[in-house]
Amino acid sequence: MYRPGPPLCDYIDYIGYWQHGGDVPHRSTALPRGAVTIVIELGERDLVDFAAVGAPPGQVPAAFITGAGTTSYVTQIEPGQTVMTVHFRPGGARPFLGIPLGELQDRCVGIEDIWGTAARTLRESLTGTSSAADRITLLEGFLLGCIRVHDDPLRGLLPLLDAEPSITVSEVAALTELSPKRLASLFSSQVGLGPKPYLRVRRLQAALRHLDVGTQRGAQIAADLGYCDQAHFVRDFRALTAITPSQYPSRRSSLPSHLDLVT
Repeated sequence: MYRPGPPLCDYIDYIGYWQHGGDVPHRSTALPRGAVTIVIELGERDLVDFAAVGAPPGQVPAAFITGAGTTSYVTQIEPGQTVMTVHFRPGGARPFLGIPLGELQDRCVGIEDIWGTAARTLRESLTGTSSAADRITLLEGFLLGCIRVHDDPLRGLLPLLDAEPSITVSEVAALTELSPKRLASLFSSQVGLGPKPYLRVRRLQAALRHLDVGTQRGAQIAADLGYCDQAHFVRDFRALTAITPSQYPSRRSSLPSHLDLVT
């Protein structure tokens, strides 16, 4: 995982570089983060396997964008395959994509649908370069060229919400002094999904961090994160991940916010 410097670090959590050296495909479930992700497979294939959990298997362009949402996706990295990813911070993709992020909610689109021939040239350049450092430099340069001046009225709010994962939509509305309609409109445009599902997904991410530490029981996590009770926590966790919190430690992947698939 590579953490970019300014100004990209204001918008991007990290750039991932995954090179699979095993003998069998690595399959995992990518959990919702409430943010946009770019995935670029480096190779000759035009399509790669990718599907929502519980949906029929499908294929998407080998370089694609997943929007914010509540959907978990099944990913597969083949032996010898190299994949680069860009994990935007919540709301961070808006200045790069030039469209309201709500248009990408729970969707996958090819990067060429957003950036046209420049995106095709980027993937060709990345594939034709062998050095990981040079590939990251190429990708950073492309992203720097995509940034457009953008007014983000939620920029200061989102970190506050992450710091208070138990906060409710009504409390957010009171904090911002925005009407429910205006708040929903801003979240859809700037983040990619409404305030209620956004808070739900970010609360899941907070729960994952608690479970990663492993020092708290489910009841304490539920209380700390504002769930009604432990049963509510388990139901919501299972609805978003298809497993229970107690199953998470044995399914946690080496890829952040992923679960290894049971074969």
